[in-house]
Amino acid sequence: MWQAEFKLYLYPEDFNHNFDKKRLSLSLKEQGFIDKVLSPNRFSVGDRFLSLLTFMGCSPDVELEPQIDAPYCYVEFNTDTKPHFIAGSNLKKARCSHCKKDVSMLSCEHCQQTLDPASLNWRKTAFYASSWITVGNIYELEAIPSDQLLAFLQKETAMTWKPAYIRL
Repeated sequence: MWQAEFKLYLYPEDFNHNFDKKRLSLSLKEQGFIDKVLSPNRFSVGDRFLSLLTFMGCSPDVELEPQIDAPYCYVEFNTDTKPHFIAGSNLKKARCSHCKKDVSMLSCEHCQQTLDPASLNWRKTAFYASSWITVGNIYELEAIPSDQLLAFLQKETAMTWKPAYIRL
């Protein structure tokens, strides 16, 4: 199945939080954010997808219909029992809270301190979580989740959600 090189990730602020994939996908389908099941974790986008994301620029290139081997937008749900550090080739370094030097991992290469992932600011290019939603084929900062979408996710999960843009 085709994998996007550019992705928008939505993840709960509490990196240990695990949402119920089935319940959340049903709720997002009712909201029109997703539509048909393409694989166990992947969905086509729904009829309100374009209104729940705010696209920047005058004419974004957004393919909404699933393609065999070509770019298209899709939504995936990911959950695991333990948190993962998710980053890509566009990773911007965070600052160590101890020595204030740039870091690219969850431990400081300079002062050897283990860092609290929740306290690091990766400037929307990485995150640490055990569950997240992936929106495939969204370029970096091409679209931002609407306040309505973020409020809906918060209401459904009792968690604040954040975006990140990752390029493979």
